[in-house]
Amino acid sequence: MPSMIRRLAALLPNVIFVFYCTAVGVYLLLRPWAATRGSSLPPSGFFRGFVSGLGLIHLAAGFADLRVLSRELSPPLEGP
Repeated sequence: MPSMIRRLAALLPNVIFVFYCTAVGVYLLLRPWAATRGSSLPPSGFFRGFVSGLGLIHLAAGFADLRVLSRELSPPLEGP
């Protein structure tokens, strides 16, 4: 049991990173296209696209790390 706790504690930074990338990625992807009334964001389409692109990069990084994390959590394949 203690080895399992150590393993989960070692994976905790990856879990936090996946959560961070997903949350920030979705926010950056959608926020520039929300109503800009009373917002300090510039109305430029280039700027909106740039911020949305940063959101896509965050989502891609989170997805890539999620794949690594799922491989770490899956049981090893048994050979012949």
